[in-house]
This record gives sequence, structure tokens and C-alpha cells, in this order.
Amino acid sequence: EVGFWDVAAIGWRCKLDLKLISALIERWRPEKHTFHLPCGDCTITLKDVQLQLRLSVDGSALTGSVQSVDWEAICYDLLGAILYNIYGGYLMSNLSRNLIHLRWLLKLVDFRAVGEFSWGFAVLATLYREMCGTTPPNKAKIGGCLSLLQSRARFRFPFLRPRVNHPYTFPLIMRWNHPASSVGIPTALEDIQLLLDQRSEAQIPYEDSPIRAVIPDEFFQNPHIWHVKVPLVNYATVEIY
Repeated sequence: EVGFWDVAAIGWRCKLDLKLISALIERWRPEKHTFHLPCGDCTITLKDVQLQLRLSVDGSALTGSVQSVDWEAICYDLLGAILYNIYGGYLMSNLSRNLIHLRWLLKLVDFRAVGEFSWGFAVLATLYREMCGTTPPNKAKIGGCLSLLQSRARFRFPFLRPRVNHPYTFPLIMRWNHPASSVGIPTALEDIQLLLDQRSEAQIPYEDSPIRAVIPDEFFQNPHIWHVKVPLVNYATVEIY
């Protein structure tokens, strides 16, 4: 129900193009939460989160108190071992890119309630915050779900796409998790920067019939949720959408 099975399948096969990520972050405007490009401003939306990652964007906020929590006891009760970080972060990893905070265990205690949370809100809030924090020139590391940023850019801008021959699948981010998904794309940072600055052609993502055909109808039952004006909440992280 939550979509974690798909996320697990995506995470271990995802290959990031760090030069593309860097070129996109250079064009991020924290005051507007948008990328400033010749074709106009654009951003990552709740629709992107839901269709790319198959995560819920309609539910309770992921928040709560983590004060006075006995983390050792929580870890031992749930995992049978005492840890101080959880390895293998993908959706909301920290600057190390492979660790996440133990607070997420608190939301996984009752599997029946996991689907009641808006995990998509938390993922997007984290990515917004990480991109805003990385725009200063002295910042070299970034956390968050960077594969979402990369995939969204490839769906939006045809000139950034690798050549792939396999059909679309859902969730849509799986499009690029393929051995041939690095063929035919610019590899130098300067080339990517030049393309973003000089080429203006862009597509409205997800409108092509081959893409629409693989998206389950249930994801279009409440499209208004993609266009709300709300704060995105992830514990102490709050970003305006």
C-alpha cells in the first residue's frame, strides 16, 4: 500500500549522474523552490513524487516528538540489535547518502498504520530542504532522493535522456534503472550546463500515450491533490509547496 516494495527495487539499482545533479542544483532558486531555465521556471511536484516513486501524497503528516526517546530500546525491540543509524538510506538519506535517522523506525512499528502517512510529502520536503541547503558555493554534499530529481529532469527535457529501448513501466523512475541507461547522454559537466542554458525544448511529463498507458487509473482519481498550496512537513523540516 505504501510503495516501499517498489522503492526497495529502485534503490539498489539506481545509478546517479552526479554531474547532471550538480548542473540542476546550480539553477535551483531557494526563494521560489524552482529551477530557473531558458524554457521558464519549473520544479519537482507532488505529481512527480507519486508517479515516479509510487508514494502516497494524501495522508497524515510525518511528524512527532523524538525527545527523550530510548533509541537503544527501540532498536533492540524492532531489529534485535542496537544501532545508531540505519544503513541503506534512499528516500530521505542524510549527507552521507547511505544513512537515515532512527526516527523513521517509530513510524514503522505498526505496519497497518504505515499507509496512513503522506510519505510523498516527507520525501519532497526533504529534497527541497537539501537543494536549498546546497546552493551556496561552499556546499559540496547533498542528501535526499536525488534519483527523483534526475528522473524528473529526464522526463522533462528530451536532450538529457539516455537511449533506451525497453518499454515504460510503473513506477516511472524504473525507466532509467537499466544497464543501457547511460548511453547517449552528455557526460561532461560543461556539456550539460551548455545544454540547459541553450536548449529550450521541454515536454509536459507523463502526457504521451505510452507513458499514460502504464500508470494505474487509481493515480488519476484525485489529481487535485497535486495542485494544493500547503506546507510540506517532515518532522522539523517544513517547506512551502
